[in-house]
Amino acid sequence: MNDMRRIVKTCNLSTVYRAWHDNLELAGGDHPEYTSSAHIYYLDVVMNLFYCQQGLCAYTEMPLCPPEAYDSANWNGGRYVGNKPESKGQLEHFNSQLKAAKGWLWDNFFMVDSDVNTKVKRRQLVDSILKPDREDYDEFALLEYSSSLHMFVARTSIPLELQERINAMIETLGINFGIVRHERRQFLMEIVADIKFGSKTWDNVIPYKFPTAFEMMKREYNPQNIVAVEEE
Repeated sequence: MNDMRRIVKTCNLSTVYRAWHDNLELAGGDHPEYTSSAHIYYLDVVMNLFYCQQGLCAYTEMPLCPPEAYDSANWNGGRYVGNKPESKGQLEHFNSQLKAAKGWLWDNFFMVDSDVNTKVKRRQLVDSILKPDREDYDEFALLEYSSSLHMFVARTSIPLELQERINAMIETLGINFGIVRHERRQFLMEIVADIKFGSKTWDNVIPYKFPTAFEMMKREYNPQNIVAVEEE
């Protein structure tokens, strides 16, 4: 899974859109007006992003789309030919300032939870330090997860200036947004309980959501010490 792990965002399935996009970029100048779902390549973009993000919100790790919908078998001739999926979320411009002139820029797109996009991030200015498809993005170098509070914070061992930038972006991207934090806590504490009582181990759990928080907890705790994880 990807999400706030680094997303390898390769447009390898919707290749007709990619060729159109690359020609626009080669020509320079502005993109055609961003018309959202009315555009011929809208679904191609959305579904290739879901494929790259494995159906998860790029910021919160919430599930948005069932796996069968973004299976590669749903593409033919570089176009998405599957049925319109029963999914949620919005096609989001990471840097909203690029939307007017570069509204179809692949590098600026993610699929994200609708409430986070409309109620939290909106059109706030962004810092690319937490842009999850950056080549040098490393969640373990940038973030820590509090298993008692079930919140992400900037890694406390890095310079304070970087911590401030990261913590600002954690808030901007809604990573600790109330309902996200609640669902993350519920999901992870159910796993903790199963491990505590011996029905699962850290190594045989494959999380279908919140994979970054799960991996950070896995690294922090082991089955012998699992009882020490505090609940709120």
